[in-house]
Amino acid sequence: MTTSAPQTRIAAPSRGRLTLELAIFFWILPVVVAAFPRAYAPPIPILWAAAILCLILLLRSKDFDRSLLWGAGGVASGFPGVLKRFMLFGPLLAGFAWLMEPEHFLSFPRERPVIWLAVMVLYPIFSVIPQGIVFRSFLCHRYRPLIGSGPFAWIAAGTTFGFAHIVMHRWEPVLITVVGGVIFTSTLLRRRSGLLADIEHAFYGDLAFTLGLGVWIFTGAARAGL
Repeated sequence: MTTSAPQTRIAAPSRGRLTLELAIFFWILPVVVAAFPRAYAPPIPILWAAAILCLILLLRSKDFDRSLLWGAGGVASGFPGVLKRFMLFGPLLAGFAWLMEPEHFLSFPRERPVIWLAVMVLYPIFSVIPQGIVFRSFLCHRYRPLIGSGPFAWIAAGTTFGFAHIVMHRWEPVLITVVGGVIFTSTLLRRRSGLLADIEHAFYGDLAFTLGLGVWIFTGAARAGL
């Protein structure tokens, strides 16, 4: 008579370990990058490297709900709500842009229409998708024991997403990305659709570039001495 060897179960990480991870990678690391900007590579390759690592960890997790990555089924039912919010917050973002950067307001599509059109297409692919993986799908799954999956998770993930923008060395992008992060995370967790959250994120990101807020990237780099 033979007996099969007992299966080894991998223990779930403790709350202490998760807290330490969250603090180091999502709060301390952005401060270090902001303090020593010359020591690091351009953000997009770093963002994609982080997204690929997070994606591998997510796909290896047996209890990961893959709708947090894709969830195309939630798009049809959730899209009307996304549009209604955009009709509310889009004009508010436009007003904020006009107040903060009046000399750059709508200058991008007027002065560089070809580059503007390229950004409208490429930004969702090269920036929104990896940000969604790292700051929404991974963060909400990995740290669910700490932040739950309700309104507190929306605030925690949104604040974390916004804080990462301190690398731009300006307070304005931190403020609006905290608000955006809360909105996008609430869409993700309520609709169980990573795709819908990315679509919503792309709407606001493309609008921000159109309004001229892409200048924050360049002025932030100048302040950092790049």
